[in-house]
Parts: sequence; C-alpha cells; structure tokens
Amino acid sequence: VDAMPLDYYTVFAELENSLADEFDFVAEAVAMDRIYNTLSRSPDGSTPVELPLVMPRPVPGLVSKRVLVMDYLKGVPLSRAREEMLKKGIDPESPEAKLFGRKLLKSLTAAFGRTILESGFFHADPHPGNIFVLEDGNIGLIDFGQVKQISGRNRETLAKVMVALDDRKSDVNPEDLKTIGDLALELGVELNEGCLDEAPAAVAMWLFDGSVEKLPGGYDKGELSPNSPVKELKSFPQDLVLVGRASILIKGLSNRLNIPWSLSQEWAPIARDVLNEKFVEVPAEKGEGNRVRFRDVWVTVKQWGKGKGTAVVSKLPSPLRTRVAGVVLKIQDRKARRSMQTKS
Repeated sequence: VDAMPLDYYTVFAELENSLADEFDFVAEAVAMDRIYNTLSRSPDGSTPVELPLVMPRPVPGLVSKRVLVMDYLKGVPLSRAREEMLKKGIDPESPEAKLFGRKLLKSLTAAFGRTILESGFFHADPHPGNIFVLEDGNIGLIDFGQVKQISGRNRETLAKVMVALDDRKSDVNPEDLKTIGDLALELGVELNEGCLDEAPAAVAMWLFDGSVEKLPGGYDKGELSPNSPVKELKSFPQDLVLVGRASILIKGLSNRLNIPWSLSQEWAPIARDVLNEKFVEVPAEKGEGNRVRFRDVWVTVKQWGKGKGTAVVSKLPSPLRTRVAGVVLKIQDRKARRSMQTKS
C-alpha cells in the first residue's frame, strides 16, 4: 500500500457512491433525459443543436425501477471496433481509420466537455464497452446507470483551469505555470512534500493536454514512469475522481490512436462560455416543448442530411473511400498544425 502513488481511498469511495444507483432504472432514465437535454440544446437553452454522439432515449411508460426499455443502437462496442474494421477490409492504420479516430475523440470530448462544464452532471462510467461504433459511422454512448454531479465551485475552477491551459504562452512560462498550478491546488489536489514547484501545473497538463511534448519540471508523460507527475499526487479530490476517469479514457484513446489531443484546447471555448454565464441547464421538456418550431425542424433536416452524407461515403468502393479519407485527413492535419504553431 505504501508504494501506491496516491490515496486510493477517495477513488474507491467515489466509485462506491456512483454504484448506489446502478440498478435503479427510473434514476437511469431520468439521467438519460437530463444529459440529452444538455447536449441537444445550445448552451443558453434557446435553440436545438446537433448532438456530438448518439444516445438511446427511454420509452415513456415502459420504465420502472427494475425495467428500462430504450432505443436500440445498431452497432458494436468500441472494444470490437478493430475486429469489425478488419472484417470490412479496412486497414486499422489507413487514413479511413485515422479519420474515424478523430471523429471518436471529437465526439467524446464534446459530450463530456459540455456535460461536465455546463451542468456538472455527466456519464460517469465511460469505457470501451459503453461506447458504440454505429453502422452509419456515428458514435453511440450507452449505460447511464452511473452518473455524477460535481459542485458548482469545482465546475467553475475546472473551467478556469481549461482557460489557463489554453491561454498559456508556452509550456515553461513561469507566470502561466503558477496560474495553472494555483488553480490545480484550488481544486483540492494534494501533492507530496518536497515536490517541484512545477508539479501542480505538470499534473494539470498531464491530465488535460495530451499534445504537450515535454512537461514542466522535467516530468515524464508516461503514467508508469518513475518520473511521472502522477507519482507526486498524494490525494485527488473525491468530487473530481470521475472527471479524471473521463479525461484518462480520452487521453488513453488518443495515445492508442497515435493522435495528439488536447482536452483543454477543445474544452476552453465551453469553459469561457461557462465563466461568462452564457449557459443554462435545460430542464426536462414541458408543455411548450411539444410545440413544433421551424428552427427545430430545420436543425433536424440538417442533421438528417449529415447522417445521409456519412452513409453515402461509407458505401463508396474501398479504393475511392480511402482516397477521400486521405484528402480529408490532410486537411485536418494542416488545421491542427496551424493551431499548434499559433500556440507555440
């Protein structure tokens, strides 16, 4: 136990709390609706928006404490995605696969970023068995039995961390490191005595910015390295354990896909809106929600069009599909490089 890099009691205590409602299907249906309402509307709640991923909806009247009937998502869990690619003759190292990898990261990042930062209420059990690759190429998320609500204060401080990471002039600028480090400590992160001054900022960068090549203080990016900033963690705030779980899932996927990915860069625009109070948590639909509005219809038509487009591309002959994917991938790479050059 002494060899453990941090106090795991808080981790297990949080997991115990989150498991309490795992088999209460009424609570799960409520959670599904609540998260859907956050993701399906603009941050201020005024207009419908395209969901970053597909969520099953519970069927009204067919939900009880022991029974939950919901939409069926036709696809395979992420844990079997590579196997399915090989069955369809798609090389897992091809431009198509890389393009899908970016879509996967983008979808999960947007879904967790909005729910964590806007409402503080989010899916707390993300793993490859709960993430689906659907037949039309979209990403699905299932199993809302474990959810988490973080406090408003932690949500605000977390938003400040994202903005500070995104606004930093460099990875070694002392003023930026102090700002980021102070915010990390404000979240409740406790570090070992005698750790380097850069340790708090290094932990924040390790957790939320996978695009960093070298961590401040000479720390290693590898989680298992004896010089990892994770080894400096004495205790992690219980309220944020499951935020860390979501972050590490996305970070792990980006490493596995060999796609540099910065959660802080992706979450910073959401965080700025949160700090500027340009959002509201959308309540469950009531009377007015049944009224059909033209803008709702228009958004639905656009979403349908995008879905049809994805389906058409996926049915192209293999050589042509690969060439199209390669062109799109080059465009995305160019945009990503420009973004990184602007920051450096």
